[in-house]
Amino acid sequence: MKKKNPMPHKSLEDYLVKPGEQSPYANLLIDLAFKKAFDPDKPASRENLVNLLNDLLAPQLKRPIKSVKTRNVAKNLSGSKESRTAIFDLHCEDDAGNLIEIEVQIRKLKNFSKRLAFYASEMVANQAEIGSGWKFNVKPTYVIAITQKTVFKDNRIIHRATTVDLETGEQFVDSYNYTVIELSKVPFFIEKKSDSSSKWLFFFRYLHRLRKLPEALSEKKFKQLTECSRVSRFTKKEFEAYRKVYHKEWDHNAMVDGIFEDFADEINAKIAENVSKSVSDTKRKIAKKMKAKNRPIDEIAEITGLTEDEVNAL
Repeated sequence: MKKKNPMPHKSLEDYLVKPGEQSPYANLLIDLAFKKAFDPDKPASRENLVNLLNDLLAPQLKRPIKSVKTRNVAKNLSGSKESRTAIFDLHCEDDAGNLIEIEVQIRKLKNFSKRLAFYASEMVANQAEIGSGWKFNVKPTYVIAITQKTVFKDNRIIHRATTVDLETGEQFVDSYNYTVIELSKVPFFIEKKSDSSSKWLFFFRYLHRLRKLPEALSEKKFKQLTECSRVSRFTKKEFEAYRKVYHKEWDHNAMVDGIFEDFADEINAKIAENVSKSVSDTKRKIAKKMKAKNRPIDEIAEITGLTEDEVNAL
């Protein structure tokens, strides 16, 4: 009896939109699309949010989240306009009272980690109650940052942090919990056996470039989220706002490219100057070491490329 030939493996490239085509799905890194897909106040999108939080925060949660609701945002305690230049996309509270904020960033920010610490500190401080009866019963806070840009100089896509005992490495207090996701490091690769976090990361980075979901993402939670992320579900007003954000980003990129083009000579000259200075410093360090070992001056000059007068001056 002949064995049936196995079904050929479909390349992920087959799921991408072709040049000139538009994906039916929105870019979830755009604020409006993200909020629409994960709105805590609507049943389907609330379920999307619970699924996302449970999968991404699994190593940090004491128990799974059952439900979430929108949390009113307290006034910025610092009074500084600069401290709120990054707006959090979602402010949530889960069924255990834990406070959660999710931020999506498509541009590179200065002091990225310190900004997250500042926002977490605000969430903690704003829990204080007026009067003498409050006993610092602070609920845990979770800050999730999904960024399009690279933040850390390593190969890890997800960075998790909390406050720990430096001797034992055990959690010292559960008030501050951070999760940073760098989508720029997510490869164009996914399998059915991939873990949930990997699937979510692939989904966030590549959804707006797909024409349909790959088989690896055929789970109910991703199918439901995909339907919520269809551009065709936007109202006319929502779609105009969505496209406006895209245009702003295109303008920003064009402006940056234009600056580099206009000042290319100055930028390249500065780079060359820095490289030249670095090479010169290295030569001098080598010459000093050779001189300290009483090597002949002419030999040092020949090896390093410095003049004999420069070597004598060291």
